[in-house]
Amino acid sequence: GLECCDFDLFIETSQESKSSASSKSDSPALCPIPQPSLTNPSSNGSSRVLELRLMHHYTSTTCGHMPGSQSAAKNPIWSVDIPQLAFHSDLVLSAVLGISALHLSALDPGDQTVALAAQHYFDRAVSQHRLALGNVEEQDAEAILATAILICHHTWLASNSSTMQEPYVLPLQTYYMARGIRVLFDQMWPSLKGSGYLWYAEQGAGVNDGMPSHFDPFLMDMQQDLDSLSKTFDEPDVSPEAKEVYEKTVMEITSMYYAISNGTEQHYIQSRIATMPIRLPQLFLELVAQKDVRALALLARNLALLKVVDNIWWLHGTGKTQQVAEQAVTGIRNLMPPEWTWTMDWPVQVVSGGAKMYEREIVELGMG
Repeated sequence: GLECCDFDLFIETSQESKSSASSKSDSPALCPIPQPSLTNPSSNGSSRVLELRLMHHYTSTTCGHMPGSQSAAKNPIWSVDIPQLAFHSDLVLSAVLGISALHLSALDPGDQTVALAAQHYFDRAVSQHRLALGNVEEQDAEAILATAILICHHTWLASNSSTMQEPYVLPLQTYYMARGIRVLFDQMWPSLKGSGYLWYAEQGAGVNDGMPSHFDPFLMDMQQDLDSLSKTFDEPDVSPEAKEVYEKTVMEITSMYYAISNGTEQHYIQSRIATMPIRLPQLFLELVAQKDVRALALLARNLALLKVVDNIWWLHGTGKTQQVAEQAVTGIRNLMPPEWTWTMDWPVQVVSGGAKMYEREIVELGMG
């Protein structure tokens, strides 16, 4: 869980001051962790073997399950560049050990030592990162950015590592942090020119999201579902601003369905699913935070897309303890008032496997 941490400074850095202010009242205190060194990795005898184990697991396994790791051009960021940074920065080292421990814990849920290590190193990375953000120097820019990215992924997965019996918490923290990463890119641009991380901020490259040329029953059902939901956008309780955001979200979801159907490379689709809420106007996340039923229904449709793209750990989780799509859709459904549960029928159907986009028969137009 994330009980020991808060991210107020990072959220404020992301210019989400309104969202940050509203959450401070229930933000828990930061765990007391000694002031860290940002440049010199250190360990003691009792933790050295565990840290060696975690670093080995990261370089041999975890790095191959991160964004873009399927791409020969992007994989070295995770497998080479970040480990090299960690050898010189305790800030990055803490984040690497934390994300490795989280992955190892998902693969072996019975190993409590690794589970505790995931939380410990994550807490330490957050503490160090918050300190670093208050004293940014040019030579630290790459380490600060790499750590921000790792913390964001850790937050996403850790927040979806609870059991189905625990109350569902909307992934707003992750989305605020992801928006903060964008701001860090902008603020640190002079120090990041030519950096291998710049692809992380790319938007839309390589995506074919035009109308598919083939007949796809799944897409027809999807469109009927979105049409039914869209009819509620004209109801009296919907403001013009909210309606505009809903309609943009429908367009974005439709575009992603088209891209999937057109065979767009999986790592592009995975990235678009993960970042949809932060590519929309800020009002969308504000509506989600208010538990606006239409915004929740649209978010559920975005997260249900995880079931129709290739599985990768950084986005989907793994094992019985990390099931992002299932937990998210079930959790959002439980947040819905009874009169709005019908809006969750389609996401539930997709997540349960009742509506499949793959292993389907496609009939070319004019030939079926």
